[in-house]
Amino acid sequence: MEDPVSLVFPEQSTDSLSSVLAMIRRHQATNQPTGSVSSVQAMIQGNLYPPNQTHPNSPQSPSKQPKYSPVFEAPNEDLISTLPDSLLQEILCFLAIEDAIRTSLLSRRWRSLWTQMPTLSFTREYFAVKHAKRADFVNETLRRFTGPKITNFLINFKFHDSMNASLEEWVLFATTHRVENLSLIFDGGFLYAPFAESKPFSLPQFLYLSWSLKDLILRQCVVLPTRQVSWPRLTVLSINYSRLTSEAIENVLSGSPNLQKLKLHNCGGVNRICSMSLETLEVDAIYEPHEKNESVTEISCPNLQSLSLSGYMYKRTFRVMHALSLSKANLSFVMTIDKKDKYDCAKHRSILRDLLEKLCHVEKLTVGTWCLQVLSIWEIKGISSPLSKRHCLVLDTEICEWDIPGIVSLLQSSPYLKKLVINLYCCDNSKFEFDQSFFDSYEFDGVEFLASTNWIFKCFLQSLEDIELAGFQQSSSGSRFLVKFMKFLFSNAKVLKKVAIYEQSGALHKSWKFSGPNMNMELESAKRNQIILTLSSGIPLNAVSQ
Repeated sequence: MEDPVSLVFPEQSTDSLSSVLAMIRRHQATNQPTGSVSSVQAMIQGNLYPPNQTHPNSPQSPSKQPKYSPVFEAPNEDLISTLPDSLLQEILCFLAIEDAIRTSLLSRRWRSLWTQMPTLSFTREYFAVKHAKRADFVNETLRRFTGPKITNFLINFKFHDSMNASLEEWVLFATTHRVENLSLIFDGGFLYAPFAESKPFSLPQFLYLSWSLKDLILRQCVVLPTRQVSWPRLTVLSINYSRLTSEAIENVLSGSPNLQKLKLHNCGGVNRICSMSLETLEVDAIYEPHEKNESVTEISCPNLQSLSLSGYMYKRTFRVMHALSLSKANLSFVMTIDKKDKYDCAKHRSILRDLLEKLCHVEKLTVGTWCLQVLSIWEIKGISSPLSKRHCLVLDTEICEWDIPGIVSLLQSSPYLKKLVINLYCCDNSKFEFDQSFFDSYEFDGVEFLASTNWIFKCFLQSLEDIELAGFQQSSSGSRFLVKFMKFLFSNAKVLKKVAIYEQSGALHKSWKFSGPNMNMELESAKRNQIILTLSSGIPLNAVSQ
């Protein structure tokens, strides 16, 4: 078996080794107290990467890194080598595994440091070896590992059937070393793993009996325990593009009594999610082309605090059974259909209304464009949203014409609303795309609708204090309706205290504070005009005036 150092490209060895040597020399020459944690962090952030690379979190290139001003005299001894092994091993975890192994060439002191690192990451980003040598590299690295415990173990590269036996050995190695955070992230090269012809990696049965696991991330794996699951310390579970069954997920949840967060991304086949310990549940996108009829996922989690249903849902609906502890909910999903199907807005509205009724007690609700437009149809037909106790409403939309009735419906059902957040996302379904017959037969004007509903808000929006716009950019397609909608809010929000606009980068663009009921009318009106001018910048004047 080849040495791990020899399994990397020779042309990278010199640069990586010289960079580590340079790192140590510069560290000795700096005038910070060498043994401090802050100096070690500065060394990592400033000097850990080769001259032709930039640290991912650094806004500057290495050539422009600031020079340290001398405060103390440079030490004559090698202080970095006096650091304890455990701290040096933590430093090595910031390096790619190949570079960490190369440090064994520095001196006798460094020869075996890497063999006890608490983190082992084998990722495609840093793998310099060819695919044929990857397995040999991993095998030899694990053979030389002498540490009693592995805190983090990560495998992230393209999966092939020929790797199955090796992967089982690697996972066994991690579990026998009491791994706490395990990530098996594979890319099979196909679009949607659960129904692809290629065979993904099946989790070995021994993995379902692990008392040390705390955080487990799986991608493109078959999760199918044949016996009882025992993950007593597991708190976070993320399953992505993986094959599941209702029996499998029930077995996993029953065997994870301390699970707090569950994320399912593109995982079909789950009809029931039941857990007494679960606090956060995220379900993102479900596509089940082999299902003939729509399936329902029941959510029964009495201690659930945060629920997120997002992404495209095909032939999958949700029913919240027991979730009285919920304080946050996100309904930004899209119920997509096949070309041969038709939208059934009555059914969709019923599903959405049932969800809103079950979530009427949550303090913070996030709603996406698709849900807003379903509500818009029923608001126009005179059917309102159920009353709620929410204090914060988040709208993930760019404010298009057919969003407005749905937004009005939610505002009317939120008499205790204190904060309104509008995330100006450019949505794929920003145009009215469903119930085309209704759309063709109904002449709708969003501006006229706002004017006609103005009187309704005389008894609503009496608590709204804070408005926040995020993702602002000039000349966006929905800006004209955004301006009209903001004017609508200003005419009805009587206790408004603050308006803030944030750019797409997250930076604050502008903010305004208001005085409340006993305000200087002229000054407050001037502030509102400034906000409208800011939102109107870049929009043709005739578009704003329409």
